Amino acid sequence: MTVPFLNDPKRDLCLQAVRDGNLPTYLNLAQAYEAEFSPITKKHPDLNGLYALDTTVGGEVKAYLLQTPENAIGFAAASVPAEGTRDLREFYVVPTMRGQKLGTYLAGQVFTLHPGQWTVKQLENATHATAFWHRALTDLGITYEDTLVQDDYWGNVVMQTFKMTPR
Repeated sequence: MTVPFLNDPKRDLCLQAVRDGNLPTYLNLAQAYEAEFSPITKKHPDLNGLYALDTTVGGEVKAYLLQTPENAIGFAAASVPAEGTRDLREFYVVPTMRGQKLGTYLAGQVFTLHPGQWTVKQLENATHATAFWHRALTDLGITYEDTLVQDDYWGNVVMQTFKMTPR
């Protein structure tokens, strides 16, 4: 799926499902994501310089890359069971592409592809991430409920819940 680049009509955005051929791009971006959040998660890279990833793509976990013809912009990975609540597990836009509503666009595309009940969670100390999700969901016209919940793995997380209706 290709749409005009939001701030430059001469460029295109491409949303691609992660498959074997583009999995290395996803994994590279996932390393940048893990490094960015490591001050909060307290994760450290292994002796090969790689962070352990918490989400494996495959089965009910669907992942998508957002790209221009020249650059990888970001990714989203979500658990999308046939029935039940969808959970956005990982979400990242490279720092040089932020501030252009590209994350909002990416989120909207993923939610539209998989209508139903959704949860989005952020680490309690990742206040910048929570602020992003509040803005993005509001910009997308999505009514959400915001709660603080105890996650077995991460501890306190801020969670938005909402229903995405088919379009």
